Amino acid sequence: MNLRLLTFLFAFTALQAAGQIGLPPSSQNSKEDKGKANGYTNEQMERKNQETLERKNSAEKNATRPPQPRIPAKAAEQKSERKATTNFGEHPKLVVGITVDQMRMDYLYRYWDDFGSGGFKRLIQQGMVCGDHHFDYAPTYTGPGHASIYTGTTPRLHGIIANDWYDRNTGQSVYCAFDETVETVGLKDATLRDGKMSSHRMKSSTIGDEMKLATGMNAKVIAVSMKDRGATLPGGHLADGAYWFYGKDKGHFITSSKYTDELPAWVKKFNKYDHAARHLKSGWRTKRKEADYAQEWPDNNPFEKPFVGGKNAAFPYDLEALSEANGGYDILKSTPHGNTMVIDFAVQALEGESLGADGITDLLAISLSSTDYVGHQFGTNSWETMEIYLHLDRLLKQLFGQLDKAVGNGNWVCWLTSDHGAAIPPSLAQSVGMPVDYWKPGNMIEDINADLNEHYGMGDWVLNYSNDQFFFNRPLMRERGVDLDEAQRRIQLICQTYEGVTMAITGHDLTSGNTAGDPIVEKVRNGWSANASGDVMIVIDPGWIKYGLTGTTHGSPFPYDTHVPCIFYGWHIPSGITYERTNIKDIAPTIAALIHSPMPNACTGKPIQAVLNR
Repeated sequence: MNLRLLTFLFAFTALQAAGQIGLPPSSQNSKEDKGKANGYTNEQMERKNQETLERKNSAEKNATRPPQPRIPAKAAEQKSERKATTNFGEHPKLVVGITVDQMRMDYLYRYWDDFGSGGFKRLIQQGMVCGDHHFDYAPTYTGPGHASIYTGTTPRLHGIIANDWYDRNTGQSVYCAFDETVETVGLKDATLRDGKMSSHRMKSSTIGDEMKLATGMNAKVIAVSMKDRGATLPGGHLADGAYWFYGKDKGHFITSSKYTDELPAWVKKFNKYDHAARHLKSGWRTKRKEADYAQEWPDNNPFEKPFVGGKNAAFPYDLEALSEANGGYDILKSTPHGNTMVIDFAVQALEGESLGADGITDLLAISLSSTDYVGHQFGTNSWETMEIYLHLDRLLKQLFGQLDKAVGNGNWVCWLTSDHGAAIPPSLAQSVGMPVDYWKPGNMIEDINADLNEHYGMGDWVLNYSNDQFFFNRPLMRERGVDLDEAQRRIQLICQTYEGVTMAITGHDLTSGNTAGDPIVEKVRNGWSANASGDVMIVIDPGWIKYGLTGTTHGSPFPYDTHVPCIFYGWHIPSGITYERTNIKDIAPTIAALIHSPMPNACTGKPIQAVLNR
């Protein structure tokens, strides 16, 4: 009885379940349901069986695949990118700043196939390249360039407005690094001008200054260059050492009492080996064939300047024979040997100063000046220019190898840039039909004086014309009741009538912000000081220079002078290239952000995101 009851209850429950899922029991099938099985037609059953088979095959196939994430692929990438956690306590052992004087960006393209694997290509292929890197000010000279790199701002704020400029207070020309209050160290005569140098004219701090201040003065800052301004300005106000080359009859590195009263033992040891004499004796030769220089102008062309006493500007060069007429050991500055000595000195500084040897980040500032000397003498398209860059490529490989050995690969970070570019020699460009020329003020200065005398009465209205700027006699104008702005506008209109002048810009335009969105005027404004610069600034036509007919120079606001390399490499630097516009003033804040250091106190640049994204 109980068994029958259980059987009945089981059957009744099954019928209810069948009704709930919409599958009528077979006993309810009508004539219309004929040909159906479990409520499906034969065609529906075949389709269902096929779908079941396909799902089974798909499941077996997917079983061999790795588990798929439950979040979209893009979100997974973003999550992976966030793996690196922020750690303000980490920093590299050493920062190395490399400035290649007068290096145009296009030299990297031109010499690419001739570069080896451990120098420029190591930086470019494993570091972050800023492909559209410029100076956002003019004039583009060596002093302002080095100051801007390390201060993260422009001459308007750091005060180094040129290499030399007219000083209104003294009525004399002043040099950006000269300091009467210090003495020469490293030569017998401490009064020699060659060593009386410092950064005292620079009004802002540098990245090295901030590194020292932030570490209780324990971070070390060492700077080296052929040029005094290439060492003192990057070294900043608090450098432990700044060294530059004294050629003439010594061929030694020297410094000033700003930094030390006596050369350190390791510097004396370096000088004792007479590296300069060895380099002078070796001369300057090339092993390349003429076909290897196919992209350059022929050797000994009329657009190059020979060494004094030399018959022509052609390889090989007997440097010993030429040295007496070219400043003794100073001739080495205009050869690859100058860069060799700077790199060798920098390598000795690693050991001599124990750079990168403790837990505090140090700074080594290297300025390679010989590329500038060669460019000025031989121009942008010479065999000599090509040779010095290929030689520099090998020197960089040597330097990087020594850094790996002394500090450890991955423990140091560096940047490489330039302090300005250079124009193609107009004489060369003219020879193939380019519309360029040489700028000569001619009678313009006399005409300006004559106009001011006629309009305001006789007087010394123009005190100085230098760096393409007119310096008015402001005290005389105040005494005579002459409106300065009116006088500036008057001279502006006259200057713009002369051939070769693109524009004339007044101080009033720059102080009032009247730049009208003009990028050239804005560059002039960034390089101009209301107290120290001129009253009317001349911008000459693109491609024109004020220079001799051989070699080249720089200083303009145009791309051949402003577009320079900027490459970051090493500790925490990703690889790649960015073509977003970056400026020279962005280097210092980028390094400050990377190593977690304060920015220089007048910094107007901004960190380059492509360098910091890792």
